[in-house]
Amino acid sequence: MFSSFFPWEFIQNFPELVSPNEPGLYAFSCYDPFLERIFMGSLPKNIQGGFKVLSGNEVTRAWLENNLKTLDLFAENQSYKVLLAGEINAEAEDFLLNEEIDWDQRFFLLSFIGESKFFDKLKKKKEVRSLKVKAPRFWEAGKLLKFLCEQTGVLLTYEVQNYVLEAIENEPGELLAALKRLALLGKDPKRLTLNEVKRELSQERLDQFELAKIWGEKKEAEFYKSLLNVSSDFESMRIFFNFMQGHTLKMIDTSYMRTKDRLTKYDRQIESHANLWQRDDLKAALHDFAEFEILAKSKSEGLNMVFRSKIISSYK
Repeated sequence: MFSSFFPWEFIQNFPELVSPNEPGLYAFSCYDPFLERIFMGSLPKNIQGGFKVLSGNEVTRAWLENNLKTLDLFAENQSYKVLLAGEINAEAEDFLLNEEIDWDQRFFLLSFIGESKFFDKLKKKKEVRSLKVKAPRFWEAGKLLKFLCEQTGVLLTYEVQNYVLEAIENEPGELLAALKRLALLGKDPKRLTLNEVKRELSQERLDQFELAKIWGEKKEAEFYKSLLNVSSDFESMRIFFNFMQGHTLKMIDTSYMRTKDRLTKYDRQIESHANLWQRDDLKAALHDFAEFEILAKSKSEGLNMVFRSKIISSYK
C-alpha cells in the first residue's frame, strides 16, 4: 500500500504514523527533517516495548537475521524505527525486500529523508505500508505555515501569518524557529499584534542562517567564537542547535531538493556547503549538535567549556 500527501493532508489521513493494530514493515518518506520529527511524534504510545531507535548504517543483514528472522518464544516483541534509512546497505535492502518475516506483534519503521531508490522499491510491495510526505508547491507556503501553527499550538492571526511568510524563508525549519520565538513572548499568540511580531522577528538575538553559513564554510573558530558571545542565552542556544541538526541532516542527504519545484537561496547554500564536507564529519557534527541542545536545555555552563575546546581544536 502506497499513499502520498502534502503535510497538512497527511496528518488528517494518518493521525498516527503506524496503525496500532497492523504490525509489520512500514516505509516513511519525508522531504524535510523538521517535518520528520513532527510525524515521528505521532507514533502510537501503546506499542508494547515502544520503538527502539536505530540508524540506517546499523542495520545489516546479520542484524536483521538475528533480530527479525528468528522468533524466540522468550523474546520480547520489540519494535524499531530506523532513521536515515537511505543508508541501509544493499545486502540488508535485499533481505527486507525478499525475505519472509513473521512480524507477529512487531513494527519495523524505515524513515527516509528525501528521495531514495530503496523507498521506491519498497512502495511497490503491497505488503509494505509505504507513506510519503510531499513537498508543497511554492504557492502553498500559507498552507504549510497554517499546518505548523496547528502542530505547535502557536495559532496566529491571518495578518500575522502573512507577515511571517513575507519575512521568513518558507522552509519548515525556519518557520518553526520563528514560531518558537513568538511562543517565548509568553502571550496568547492570537493576541500578538503585527508590530510585536515585526519587532521580535527583526531583532535577531542569534542569526542562525549566518552562523549556519559560517559553519558550512568550515570556519569553526569563527563559528564557536560567535556562540561564546551568546552562550548565556540558553533558550536561543537550544533553538539554534535544534535547527542545526535539521540543517546538518539536509547536508548529509541533499536528495530532498529533487522533490522541489524550485530551489531557494538556502537550498543552494546547503548544496554548495555539502560538497565541502565528508559524510562522516557531518554525522559527527550531528551528534555534537544533539549533545549541545541537551546542554542548553539543562542550562549547563558546560556549553562554554565545550565551545572553548572546539575553538582550540580548530587551530590544530
